[in-house]
Amino acid sequence: MSLLHEIKLKGAAVHPERISAPLFQDLLHIFVEGAQRALRFRIEGRSTARGGMPSWLRSAAQFDLLLEPQSEAGVFKVESRPLRQVLPGHLRSSEALSDVGAEGSAVDLFEAGLEDALAGVADSDRFDEGLVETFSAFSRLLDQGVEGIEVVNGHTFHIDAEGVERVVRLRRQTPPPRAIRIAGKLDAIRHSDRFFTLVLEGGAALRGVWERLESDRVTASFGQNVIVSGVAVFRPSGSVLRIEAEHLEPSSAQQAALWSVLPRPLFTPMDPRALRQSQDERSGLRAIFGQWPGEETEQELSAALREFS
Repeated sequence: MSLLHEIKLKGAAVHPERISAPLFQDLLHIFVEGAQRALRFRIEGRSTARGGMPSWLRSAAQFDLLLEPQSEAGVFKVESRPLRQVLPGHLRSSEALSDVGAEGSAVDLFEAGLEDALAGVADSDRFDEGLVETFSAFSRLLDQGVEGIEVVNGHTFHIDAEGVERVVRLRRQTPPPRAIRIAGKLDAIRHSDRFFTLVLEGGAALRGVWERLESDRVTASFGQNVIVSGVAVFRPSGSVLRIEAEHLEPSSAQQAALWSVLPRPLFTPMDPRALRQSQDERSGLRAIFGQWPGEETEQELSAALREFS
């Protein structure tokens, strides 16, 4: 990971001495929102939530834009801050540091998820639906004359129309959330961000958040078999990304056997382009137009119509 990131815009929109305000605004918004959402996703298990932004998030996801008058046209340098310095003490031992290292930053988290999405990784643990929405916003830059973007952060990756289309495809194919009821052992809880882990009978571990539950009830259930009712949120692959718990109750052995099943999407969104198939003389409307579907002759059909008239 690197604390210094270089962003290079390429294409007709790039001029040696200026950049349009809407283009610069869109670029800056994507990285600011992306860093915040990526860090929140890594800490809380979701990149967006109802209510205001946590006070620690805005400062922990900050970065500086370095202004270098002699820099190459369309090149911007971003200096991010290591999470071990900017995260509150009670969050420094969380998964965020283990994922990017002690010197990693919120911008690193954003770019790691972006690389997975550009590659079309449908089962990635580095982004959720909120981050895919942010990644999709790069299409606005391409619409303004940017032909591609090169990001250098210790290694180099590219953002182009083909990659953005893969991101948009991920967004289209992500199944909608669904209500669930699931049983398992409450294996881990965190008060700092209301995070929990539920282990099913088969050994599968699901991450979840318990924003609406009373802390005392969750704490009393730690290490116990419980039934969680709420909403399952899915990855583009259809696997469970997280559970948003709305109710929790003790589980009997019989209930555990019945409800300890991995949630599946109720249906998978279909890409409308899959329905578009070329037609020839033997398919589609051309194959049936002008044809009578029965075996009767015209004379038999006319006689039957006269009989019913």
